Amino acid sequence: MITLISLAGVAIGVMVLVVVLSVFGGFEKLVKDRVLSYTPHINIERMEPWPDAEKMAEYDPDYNAQKEWRSLQKSMSDLEGVESAYALVNDFVLLDRQGAVAPASMQAIDTTNESQLKSLQDLIKPGQGNADMGLGDEAVISSLTAEKFSISVGDIIQIHTNRNLKQIQPVLNRIGGASFFETGSEELKHAEEELNRIITAGNNQETAPIAAMTDFYHRVLGPMLDYNIRNSEKELIENLREHVATGERSTEDPDDSGVLTYPKGHLATALKILDALKNINIDKADINDIKHMKTVVLPKDLNVIGIYQATRHAYSPDVFVPLTVGQDLTGLGDGVRGIALRLNDPYKAAMVLENAVGPNMPKDGAWRARTWMQDHQAQFSLISTQRWMLSICLSFIMLVSAFSIMAVMFTVTIQKKREIGVMKSLGAAPFQLVRVFLYQGIIIGLFGGLLGLSLGYLVVKNRQMLLDVLASWGFDPFPSEFNGFDGLPAIIDPREFGIVFVFAVALCILATLIPALLATRSDAAKSLRNM
Repeated sequence: MITLISLAGVAIGVMVLVVVLSVFGGFEKLVKDRVLSYTPHINIERMEPWPDAEKMAEYDPDYNAQKEWRSLQKSMSDLEGVESAYALVNDFVLLDRQGAVAPASMQAIDTTNESQLKSLQDLIKPGQGNADMGLGDEAVISSLTAEKFSISVGDIIQIHTNRNLKQIQPVLNRIGGASFFETGSEELKHAEEELNRIITAGNNQETAPIAAMTDFYHRVLGPMLDYNIRNSEKELIENLREHVATGERSTEDPDDSGVLTYPKGHLATALKILDALKNINIDKADINDIKHMKTVVLPKDLNVIGIYQATRHAYSPDVFVPLTVGQDLTGLGDGVRGIALRLNDPYKAAMVLENAVGPNMPKDGAWRARTWMQDHQAQFSLISTQRWMLSICLSFIMLVSAFSIMAVMFTVTIQKKREIGVMKSLGAAPFQLVRVFLYQGIIIGLFGGLLGLSLGYLVVKNRQMLLDVLASWGFDPFPSEFNGFDGLPAIIDPREFGIVFVFAVALCILATLIPALLATRSDAAKSLRNM
């Protein structure tokens, strides 16, 4: 009876431990699978802001942001181990649903990428729409967002972006402030001195060296446009730039060694434009700036065409939108936040990054590559830590069983001290005595471990039926509303089953070995004297 009780304790400990490890393993796999469905396996992130298209046109008329990232996308998609590459845009927005406003994460995806859309479609349950967003004002939202705002397929949501604040804030900062004629008096004085130095007046015309005027155009007037100045002030400076650039070139040499020729009075007109900055009505200019904030992005109405299943235990975007909509909302123009890579084997992301992606990255430092493991390290580390901490705690069940076995073995050695004395007097070696007790520990460990593994396997295989029984009694330990998934995920890992079994057998053997070794130290004569 004592042996059976000890065996039952070991079996229960093994069963509980393998069930917990299987459930946590399935949960971790489910979270990873869902994350990998919409998360780039490798994210090549743009670290530097995209240059202003108008300013770049002055230096490189052929420059195009889309051309740059498309080229990078093409080069990465041809690498070994890369399944596909697509553009990525993400940002934090304000989601408005019938007056209920809350922050949300938005991710724009290239809807021309079939593999990405298929991965998103796989997360959408039947009856919850689809992921076919195309290029229109449509969106796919997470189940958590849908539950929070009571959104259904076919509803309209509004998205507000931080571009509103970015565009409005400079105007608000200028209101009531000093004019550029006051704050930039040194720059304007320097510009006036440079004009008088560069432009030379003749009889019927004025001239200026091309190299000197080009330097004045970019080095002196260019930085003025970077100041937070009023639109009317900016307009005057742009007029001045156009005015000094209208001269007739005397040569087309690429080294700008010639001169610019202007009609007489050109210098005087340029100085008048500078002087006009002094006469701007600040209050009127501020009112006009507020009225003509054409670049402010208004809220965008999006039609919800799908709701994908998300989980609370890992980051997942609240809203998916087409790439063109994301670029419009974030103000990136033709640019993107990054290039996302999907791999044939996402668990080899670190190796692909080191051997293939890294050596082919642009050398200008404008891009940085990271794997999905690095981006989600905190979430997966938390799950793994919880798993092993709970496993350690539950291992104490088997440890308690081992102490119980040890206590029983100590009792047995005391009860059998006469038999031990007889065996020693007949010439039994210490190992022979130890072996007698060791067999009992091995039997308890083997049969208890096998019984525990069998019970654990049955529980894992029939977990949903057990949960349904508990739910029928009014107790649901794993509600889908909280976990974000139906049922209880689990995965049977033979390696983990083997480790638990070996651990249980080793504990049982150790629990019997110590009392057995002490029994061999007893005095045979004393034991026989008490017979």
